[in-house]
Amino acid sequence: MMYLNNITQSKLQDLTEQIKQETEQRLCDRYISRLMQLGGHIVDKGLTASEVNELLYQEGQKLRNQSYETEA
Repeated sequence: MMYLNNITQSKLQDLTEQIKQETEQRLCDRYISRLMQLGGHIVDKGLTASEVNELLYQEGQKLRNQSYETEA
């Protein structure tokens, strides 16, 4: 508990910013990975434009639902 008393407002803001940046980077990495997986799936299965549209719509819905679950 003593350590917390020694943290200045500036240090706390710096740590918060660092955590935010690291979190954003991890989310970007996960999103890029998922897009690459989807691209591979689309090519492997030879999906039509309509099927690709449906797949991307479903993925969007999944992301939205995960976002809502995180907020709750």
